[in-house]
Amino acid sequence: MLIKHQVKDYFHIFKHTAMGMDIKTWIRVLAQYRFAINWYLLPKALFITLIAILNTPFQLIEYLFFDRKIKATVVKRPIFILGHHRSGTTYLHNLMSTDPQLAFCTTNDALVPHLMLTTGKITEKIVDLFMPATRPQDNVKAGAKLPTEEEFGMANMSTTSFTHAFYFPKYIQEIFDRTVTFEGDYNDNGNQWKNNLHYLIQKLTYKNQGKQLVLKSPSNTARVKEIRELYPDALFVHIHRNPYEVFQSNTALYNKILPILSFHTTTTEAIEAFIIRSYTLLHRKYLADQSDIPDSQIIEVAYEDFVRDPMEQLQSIYQQLRLENFDQARTVIKREVKQSNNYQKNQHLSLSPSQIKAINTQWQFFFEAYGYEMI
Repeated sequence: MLIKHQVKDYFHIFKHTAMGMDIKTWIRVLAQYRFAINWYLLPKALFITLIAILNTPFQLIEYLFFDRKIKATVVKRPIFILGHHRSGTTYLHNLMSTDPQLAFCTTNDALVPHLMLTTGKITEKIVDLFMPATRPQDNVKAGAKLPTEEEFGMANMSTTSFTHAFYFPKYIQEIFDRTVTFEGDYNDNGNQWKNNLHYLIQKLTYKNQGKQLVLKSPSNTARVKEIRELYPDALFVHIHRNPYEVFQSNTALYNKILPILSFHTTTTEAIEAFIIRSYTLLHRKYLADQSDIPDSQIIEVAYEDFVRDPMEQLQSIYQQLRLENFDQARTVIKREVKQSNNYQKNQHLSLSPSQIKAINTQWQFFFEAYGYEMI
C-alpha cells in the first residue's frame, strides 16, 4: 500500500528538517539520491534550495570566526544513548538532559548546525514559531531549546546521516548501508562519518563551555566500533524494548513522518521489509561491537523497567558509569518525570500472522539475547 502525501503535507515547508542544510551538502545529497523528487513536491525542494543559498553568507561568517576554536576544543568523554528507534531513547535522553552538569544537542542546534554560535538565538525564535508543540510521530513535547538527536545535525552538514532516508525513502536500504553500518561498498564512509561527528561534538562542546555531552541517535547503536575509535573512553547506555512493540511503533513512525519529510512516495510493504532487515543488521553489529566494552563504560536498560521506575534505573546508570552528582540532579529529574506522567502512548494496530512470522524468524537472536518471549 502506498504511503501517500496529503494536501496538508504540501504546506510543511517551514517544518522540514533540511531547512538548515548548507547548499553544498544539499546539492550533494540530491545528486547522491538521483534528484528523486516527485513533481508536486518540487516547490518544497526549491524552497529549501533558496533558504540554503540565503544562509550561505551567515554560515561562512560562523565558519571564519569559530572554526579554529572549534577544532581546538577538547571533548569530555561523551555519553551515547543507544537503542533502536521507538525503544525509549527519547524519554531516557530527555531525563538525563535535565541534569545541569550535562549538555545536549538542542533542536535548534540540529536544525541549523552551521549557525548555532552566531544567529542561534534568532533561529531559536523562528524554529519555535513554526514548530508544533509535540512531535508528529507521538505526543512528546517539542521545542527549539529541547534535546533532540544529533543525527539531524549530521544530516544538515554531511552526506552520512540516516535522516536522509526520511527524505528519499526509495533508497532507504542503500542509505542505511551507506550511513549506519558502513558495510560493503560503503566501508570508507565510516571515516567520513567519524570526522563529521567529531566536528559537531566539538562544536556542541564549545557552545556549552566544555560540559560533558549526552547524545542520542538510534543509528549509533550500529556505530559503537566507530564511536570507540573516536572516543575510547565514551560511555554508553543501551535501552531495549519488546521487539513486537518496536515493530508496531516503527511502522507507525514511518507512516506519519514520510508524508511530511519525503520528496517521493514509497509503500508500507517496502518500509516493513526495511524495518525487519535493518533491525537485524543493527543489533547483530551492536552485539558484536559491544562485547569488549568494560562494564564501567556501558549499561543495558530494559524499557519496561525504565518506564516503571525511571529514578531507580537512572541511579543505576549513574552508579555503573560512575557519573557524579546524581543526588544534586535528582530534584530536577524528578520534576521532569512528574511532567511526563500524563504522556499518552500511541495505540497501534495488531500484528498480522505474516508480520509475527517475519519478526520471530529474523529477530530470534534478539529475543534470546534479551530474554523476551515470542508469541
